[in-house]
Amino acid sequence: MRIRALIWMLALVLTPVFGQQGQQAAMVPMAPPPDPPPGPVLLSALSARNALELGFPSLAAELYRALLNSPQPPADDSDRLVLEWATALLDDGRPEEARLVLNRYAGPASAAHYLRLGLVAAALKDFEVAAEEVAVIDVTALTAGDVAWYHYLGGLIAAEAGDFTAANTSYDQAVAAAPSDLSRARFVLAQFSARLRDEGALSNEALATLRRNVDQFRGRSQGYRFAEQYAAALYVRGEVAEAVSFLEEQLQSLPPQEREVHDDLRLHLGLIAGARDGVGRTALNSLLSNADDRDKQRIALQLLAGASTEGSARSAFRATLDRLIGGAAPHPILEDLLLSRAQLALTDNRHADAEADANMVLERFPGSRLKPAAFGVLMEAAWQRAQYRRAAGYAAQAMAETPVAAIRASLGVLVAEAYFRAGDHRSAGGAYLAALADVPAGVAPGGLIFQLVISEIAAGRIMEAAARLDEFSDDPRFDPVSRWRAEWNLCRALQTTGAEGIEQAYQRISRLLMRSEVAVLPVELKVRMAWLQARLAFEAGSPEPALELVADLRGTLDELEPGLRAEVASSLALLESQANFALNRPEIALDGLRQLRADYPDADAAVFSYIIEAEAYAEQGQLVEAQRVLVKLADDFPESRFAAYALLQAALIVRRRGSDPFYQEAYNILERLVQRYPDSEVVFQARFLQGDLLRELNQFGLAQQVYELLVRDFPRHLNVQAAELALADCHAFLSATDPARLETAISGYERLQDLSSAPADLRLEAGFKHGFALVRAGRADRAQQVWWPVVNGPLLEEPGQKGLGPRGRYWMARIIFELGALNEQQGRLEQARDMYALILNRGLPHAEAARAAFSRVGGAGVVP
Repeated sequence: MRIRALIWMLALVLTPVFGQQGQQAAMVPMAPPPDPPPGPVLLSALSARNALELGFPSLAAELYRALLNSPQPPADDSDRLVLEWATALLDDGRPEEARLVLNRYAGPASAAHYLRLGLVAAALKDFEVAAEEVAVIDVTALTAGDVAWYHYLGGLIAAEAGDFTAANTSYDQAVAAAPSDLSRARFVLAQFSARLRDEGALSNEALATLRRNVDQFRGRSQGYRFAEQYAAALYVRGEVAEAVSFLEEQLQSLPPQEREVHDDLRLHLGLIAGARDGVGRTALNSLLSNADDRDKQRIALQLLAGASTEGSARSAFRATLDRLIGGAAPHPILEDLLLSRAQLALTDNRHADAEADANMVLERFPGSRLKPAAFGVLMEAAWQRAQYRRAAGYAAQAMAETPVAAIRASLGVLVAEAYFRAGDHRSAGGAYLAALADVPAGVAPGGLIFQLVISEIAAGRIMEAAARLDEFSDDPRFDPVSRWRAEWNLCRALQTTGAEGIEQAYQRISRLLMRSEVAVLPVELKVRMAWLQARLAFEAGSPEPALELVADLRGTLDELEPGLRAEVASSLALLESQANFALNRPEIALDGLRQLRADYPDADAAVFSYIIEAEAYAEQGQLVEAQRVLVKLADDFPESRFAAYALLQAALIVRRRGSDPFYQEAYNILERLVQRYPDSEVVFQARFLQGDLLRELNQFGLAQQVYELLVRDFPRHLNVQAAELALADCHAFLSATDPARLETAISGYERLQDLSSAPADLRLEAGFKHGFALVRAGRADRAQQVWWPVVNGPLLEEPGQKGLGPRGRYWMARIIFELGALNEQQGRLEQARDMYALILNRGLPHAEAARAAFSRVGGAGVVP
């Protein structure tokens, strides 16, 4: 038992960090710069459309402005966005700005473009130009929303010509063509505003006659109509104060039963006095609160929203919405109020409030035509909070509800983008594939295919990614640049799978570089791919062909811009030295590294060359020299992205020298790393290695604290389960003086053994230690129950063993050997022989010990 206890202690102390991870620097030179993903652009465009739909044209205009004036504007879709931006400006009463924005339109002649040119001309009173634009518009080429604007423009032109019958017909057609309640309210408002201007164009004599008619027919329906016309005439003449006073007087004397007239006069008052403050805002608030006409209430809502973008007006508008939404009886346009309040909250980054209002719309109005907008608010709120999985779900629901094909297509891409950002790469791949069936305007289909391939790679489905690439290789939508970027990423992924994957990547890229379409590639991408071919040749164990490829590639560098030329040349020099090291020509290799540093002192390759030099010294057993070179890198290039990694490697090399003083020195180097580079991606590995060093120094209490810190601060790290295992090891070791810790260790091992997401190797190690701790606790029968599934499980079969690494096979053998030892101790010799024979028959580690034990328990001759 003492021997087994010693083995147990050694197993705790000698746990490696992460196998191969952390043993090589993540230097990926020459990678093609990624294209910006389409998600943020699509989300901004949808957000702007939502704001415009909900009555916030100034907000929508600002969103479009930010989108189109960004450092990387959406070039492929800018013309459509320009038209939408102009629409927002027109809706916000800013025709001069809309005219300037339309000057940015560079697309082909289109009905949508002519329509906006006509609307701008009409708003600027240039009706001759407006009529010319209308004459060339193909109505059948317009969207449903644009058809409504087309009829509205026709009404403006007819009114200018004095044909008010035709004008009213066109206005009515605009209202009828509006695709939603909110849109219809917008055109009712436009119609109302147009009539206000048209009817106010009166002479002095006509105005006097109109005033007499107001007095003559006071209290009758005709008199109310004369009153509206008189107020409009005063407004058009610039006598705004007189018009406001007149309307206030009419409202005060209006009988309560004349509710329709009351609504019309309040709307007139709001339009003439303005919605920003004073009597106009009061009239619109009153209209919103208790009008009979739902369209006029929506008009009031839109006017107030547009005039409440900042300051006290915004606060007052929000208070009005709170009051109306919280009333004892449900407001007639409650869903509109809720979405307006949700939009305000979203703009203020009050995401929880925005979600609450949008969800209330969905719950209380399941058949509402505003459901797409509600899901849009939820999607944007989730996206802004980086809750991408939720955003994907909301985008999919909005997609199912919206009747507009173009918006559905955009939402399809957003579903894929959100899944990708959430790390659900398999779902992202399926969504990208679906989005390819209906690609939205402005999104390159080749980019979607590229993202599909990247999703498969990120999901660990490298062979599936290769199959997708081959499937789309002849698709005309898969442009050469996207295709070759995808091939680059596939080859890099194959590199990480071992020798077979490296060879496959090398053969694949070599075939690709012989294809005819290489000639049409941008020269920089062609060079990058050729560099990768040379790199893969080296990694595939062919340093001489790699050197030949390096020589060929040097002849193409003159075509590159200076910055990229230096990057390529320095990377080639580094690769050349690595190949010479592999060919056992260290003097040539070291000379090459020194020349590289002299020619390109600031290049990444020059900095990385110190790591290559240190590796060469370490392989020759010159550990002190290797350590010196790595520390020099960190000292001379403290801001380099390789400095932290160099310190990690220096600590590993010092550790190899053995004995407590070197363990302490390695620990101190790692502490320097952590303190100087707290945000480095190698901090987890550094802290983990510190824990291991503390265990080697027999300071298990301090090691426990290090592993607890890792579990707390890096809960999502790829190797956090290794830290949990090491933490359980510390509890197991310390249980020698604190028996209560053994149960803590057993619980930790059991959880990891049963954790399906953990690597099989780690689960086997946890399983062995779980059973061993149970034996120490005097529960040998329970230990056998823990270990027995390994003997009967799929991992023991040949396909299962192929999925294990050396450590997994080691711990599997340990489990089977311990089962044999337990059976042997309990006198069940036949079962013990079966266990020892299993190790020998499966070719597992511990074969010599198993053979000796097999003989000891009566086994003879050939192992069964």
